Amino acid sequence: MEILGYIVTGKKIPNIEGFVRQVDEIESADLTKPTLIVGWQLAKQFEGYDILDRKLGDNLYWTFSRTENRSEFETDLKKFYDKIKADVIEKIPYKYVDIIKIGYGKAKKLLQMVISGTLNTIYINEGMLYFAVNGTVCGISLSVLEYCGIDQEKVLGRLRAYRVRIVGNDNRRVYRLGRFLGNKKYAIPYFMR
Repeated sequence: MEILGYIVTGKKIPNIEGFVRQVDEIESADLTKPTLIVGWQLAKQFEGYDILDRKLGDNLYWTFSRTENRSEFETDLKKFYDKIKADVIEKIPYKYVDIIKIGYGKAKKLLQMVISGTLNTIYINEGMLYFAVNGTVCGISLSVLEYCGIDQEKVLGRLRAYRVRIVGNDNRRVYRLGRFLGNKKYAIPYFMR
């Protein structure tokens, strides 16, 4: 999974989420991504520091360390994770591909694009097939494929033959991403690129 944010602290934070990287110095963080400064002493060195406002800049936040104020630390860490999640999900475009409306020619072209190797992962969940292409997550209903007379097992078999990775909820990485994304699981292929 790509790094979506940074936590700056000299002390190890247990059970840190996989989409966040912990660094010792602010210089090691990419400040274009959300960054959380841990520790009052470190935070008050920044311009714009205010003990009542946890925001230091556009993507820069601070919180007390666990030893300074444990409840504030845990609350702010959860808020930081939630902010990252909301930012990412907001930026991922989703398009439902209606096989009935696009017609046979475009459906075949779409299948060729999937088979050609431009996609690495297809996620299947609750009768939907999701894949990411050009930064957009697309979804196709497997029941609509059946309705159109296209055998879904034949399509999945063809995809497997061309070594397209097909994952479901039993995959460990998918499980972790699903916890992160909540009810926006359609975005899983975007992160498995």
